[in-house]
Amino acid sequence: MRTLLRLCMIVALACAPAFAPSAAFAAGGPQVLVVTTGNEAQDVADYALERLQMEARRWNFTLIEGTADDVRRLGAYDVIMFLNTGGDFLDDEQQDAVETFVEQGGGLVTTNTAIESEPDWAWYHETLGATALPRPDGATEEAITFNSGSQVTEGLDEELKLTERWYSFDPAPAQPGATVLAQLGSGQAVAWVNEELPVFYASPGGQGKTWGDRDFLKLIRQAIWWGAGEDGAMVQNSDDAAPAWPYTLTFVLFVVAVAGGGSIAVWRLDKAESEKEAALEG
Repeated sequence: MRTLLRLCMIVALACAPAFAPSAAFAAGGPQVLVVTTGNEAQDVADYALERLQMEARRWNFTLIEGTADDVRRLGAYDVIMFLNTGGDFLDDEQQDAVETFVEQGGGLVTTNTAIESEPDWAWYHETLGATALPRPDGATEEAITFNSGSQVTEGLDEELKLTERWYSFDPAPAQPGATVLAQLGSGQAVAWVNEELPVFYASPGGQGKTWGDRDFLKLIRQAIWWGAGEDGAMVQNSDDAAPAWPYTLTFVLFVVAVAGGGSIAVWRLDKAESEKEAALEG
């Protein structure tokens, strides 16, 4: 009986991390609805979502992948993200829902081709504060410099080199109305926020490699945090983006190995105790 109890305890301890809620879930951080409808490259959008899910687990926010239909019901969210969206993907009711959401304090985070989305939606383009010109066909590497003094660019004090098809804007974002957070060496803006509403735009993001860059991801996650109205600093989870259950085969084999080794140790311990008891009785 003692052997069985000890074995159960070993298995329970080995499996405990798998069933414990993640720190991100327990923290109850910002809820983010992300939409990628109309994107130019699904592989880039999928990779961006994969990296953002890792950021969410690591930095205490929840990322929910949705569609245009989900935009009608934004009450449960703190931020809506248009990740590389394109075309006319929202109907009038959905546009009204976004306008109401943002004007009541909800965050709007947009990237890359989202600047071209919904060309006839006046509120959206007035809120973004810029109009994109056609991009060049080829991608080029450019260095981005960040402006200090914003929660969104906190800790981003070095040049970031990215290879993108870079947008130019006419009109370009400018004060009053917009605060530029980052620009190319030419002075061309690449990231900014609306000065009155929690709206953020970053022109990079069209290339998969961009979403693998740690500084770019830091810019986006801090924009999400800012858009959600969070004033405190972001705190990294000790779990460090551990994947959600089910775990990989490696983890299962690890549990089996721990349980197997533990059972042998328990068997030896019980045998030694039985021999000791027999000697005492003799």
